[in-house]
Amino acid sequence: MGLLAGLGLLGLGQLASADLWAQGIAPAVAQPATNPNPSPLWVVMSERNAAQDEALRVLRSGAALPLQAGLWSDWAQWEQLASGSALMLLGARALAAWAQRQPPALPAMPWVAGLLSQAAWAGLPAALRGRTHVAWLDQPLPRLAELLRLALPDRSRVAVLFGPATRVWREPLQEALHARHWQMQAAQLHESDGPAELFAALSRVLDSSEALLLLPDAQVVQPSQFQNLLIAAYRQRLPVVSFSQAHVRSGASLGLYTTPTQAALQMLDLLRKAQQPGVRLQQQWASQFELAINEPVARSLNLLLPSVAMLAGALMQRTGAAPEGGAR
Repeated sequence: MGLLAGLGLLGLGQLASADLWAQGIAPAVAQPATNPNPSPLWVVMSERNAAQDEALRVLRSGAALPLQAGLWSDWAQWEQLASGSALMLLGARALAAWAQRQPPALPAMPWVAGLLSQAAWAGLPAALRGRTHVAWLDQPLPRLAELLRLALPDRSRVAVLFGPATRVWREPLQEALHARHWQMQAAQLHESDGPAELFAALSRVLDSSEALLLLPDAQVVQPSQFQNLLIAAYRQRLPVVSFSQAHVRSGASLGLYTTPTQAALQMLDLLRKAQQPGVRLQQQWASQFELAINEPVARSLNLLLPSVAMLAGALMQRTGAAPEGGAR
């Protein structure tokens, strides 16, 4: 299974030929008179979609450098990146392309990546990961565990399915749950497993659980099987906690996720840190988050959940900003 397919990323197909590189320089703030032509901040996008466009707008408005943006598929533009002061890469496809097309000689400018999962990041070449600052979309595992404790205080057993992309999360998630007096009923799926194995494993862990926690693993959360996951949980009157606002709209009880705006703001913060002399490599889980509750589903399950505002406030108070996942 290829890297991008294994991470559940859709193929880009035929991208529109919008030449973003030709849009020119768009300074967000006035530049000092002593440097009338500063080197640009380059932004390489994986594709044109709502999430990446939203992130690009935030980067344009928040960067203290002139900004030029383009698609990873505009190969003729890669050599121009050597003229930049910094590089930002949006999404796994841009990172994979950068790993393949990286010019042989670049100045010592910082590279900052975002809008990708920790699993997608882990599948990239070590040489690239060893130089790039990154803000993952994934929530820190203690925050997930704390959400369960706050939202479902009368429960203590959660079902979790792990796939190849989240296998390494199993032990730290179990530790985070144990620290909050929760037990994890877990099963491991493999790349060769199909729907039959998925639902057999799901049945085993649901039988002794009081909630289902979904992790961002394409082997577990398959678009074609998502509704069946919900149905299996709700037949046993179990709430589903997911990592996606779209999942909440589709029927999950509760969602904890990071928006493109929040991800872009974290990237800008990383860029400011990366431009400081002697900075360590910053590799971070999501520092900000949003919560969503499907109130009709919660009512149907007789869940007495706090309001989104109360739950989010308590969660931020107890977990704060995300810890670095691999600062060096």
